Amino acid sequence: MQIGAGDTSAQRWAGLAGRAQGSGPHLGAPLVFLHGLTFDHHEWDPILAALPSDLPALALDLPGHGDSTELMRHNPGDVVEAVHAAVIAAGLDAPIVVGHSLGGQLASVYAGSHPAGGVVSVDAPVRLKPFAELLRSMRQELSGDRFAEAWAIYQDSWHMEVLRAADRALLRPGDRPGDDSMRRLVLSYESDLLDRPLAEVLRERDDVLHRVRASGIPYLALQACPVDPADAAWLRERLPHAEILVWTVGHHFPHLAHPARFAALLTELASEVAGWPNPRPLTPQRVWNQSRLQTSNNQQIKPNPQRKGKT
Repeated sequence: MQIGAGDTSAQRWAGLAGRAQGSGPHLGAPLVFLHGLTFDHHEWDPILAALPSDLPALALDLPGHGDSTELMRHNPGDVVEAVHAAVIAAGLDAPIVVGHSLGGQLASVYAGSHPAGGVVSVDAPVRLKPFAELLRSMRQELSGDRFAEAWAIYQDSWHMEVLRAADRALLRPGDRPGDDSMRRLVLSYESDLLDRPLAEVLRERDDVLHRVRASGIPYLALQACPVDPADAAWLRERLPHAEILVWTVGHHFPHLAHPARFAALLTELASEVAGWPNPRPLTPQRVWNQSRLQTSNNQQIKPNPQRKGKT
């Protein structure tokens, strides 16, 4: 498989821009990377640089971000279909979908709708309802003249000020005061949570996790701060095989704090997924899941006193 041949310049697939790399006979499942809301594919540059050069990887600009074409609507279903079209155009089959923040939510939706090798969700809300309720409580501010003030609350919770300068530079598209273009983008992507009946949206997301569970693919949630035990129990009720890792880094970007470590985790997972029989066996707990819990320096899960405005 050859999709990028090491080329680091911007490319385009089915209307979505981004970066692809990987050529040769690497025995690993392909990786697709989805950034967080208001950022772009450069968020993943250090991880791509740390991956084996022959492992197929595709980092996309989500619709309306970077150099990617906007959609009429940016609800999860439409965005995931645009991502899938790009995956097909890149010649990838059943990728492991890696998403940060909003991208982590989209990774789950993708895996519940299309063939996927696994889901890696990076510092996205483990349970959607508390985040959705917080977002809805700020609907008036986000949709009106106080958007910049309201959005700054979310930006402050990311703690970009503690990032290394080189890493923060990768986040420049979202590291700026909220303006009208950012307001339109945020409202479009969060329209499901802001405008639709919340119970209906939550049922749909539960259905997504049910389909992910039925597929038997691995699901890893990497969090940047301890997870409330109730949230962890909620996830494992729906995905008994899910693994929750906590890398306490003091900001919203654990993959940027430890890019080599994160790339090694993905490389191991890609190799293991590629080695599974087809169809993959449905088991409540993967061997890869259990073994990595012994070596990942996973923090003890305990109540989290902070409410983070993840996107």
